[in-house]
Amino acid sequence: MLFVMTWLAPDTWFRVVHATAPAGLETAFLRRTGGQWAAFALAQAITLWRWQKNPVWLAITAGVRFSDLFTDLLYVLDVPSLTTLGWVLLLPPPVLNLVGVVIMLLGYEQARRAVPITGATAHRRL
Repeated sequence: MLFVMTWLAPDTWFRVVHATAPAGLETAFLRRTGGQWAAFALAQAITLWRWQKNPVWLAITAGVRFSDLFTDLLYVLDVPSLTTLGWVLLLPPPVLNLVGVVIMLLGYEQARRAVPITGATAHRRL
């Protein structure tokens, strides 16, 4: 949903989150972020589908989520204006990303210990 909004309605994003209109390169940077959100959604969808057969997807998605751990926090600290809805939407993600990373890495470790991997099965599972 976020990805679609960044591409189809960037003006709405800026109005709702910042109470302003985009100027300059803001729309391009928002769409870049939307591409990152689309990658997160894809990685998470693959993980939901594959993690029980191939737990390494938990670690992959943890890495994807970790890559965005600081971006929202730094964004909130740097922007000149945010609406109340902007604060509500942008402040929880860093905390949720950190919690998600920890959960996925713990799950990966637990799954890895539960199923010993030999050289032959390692190639088939990837």
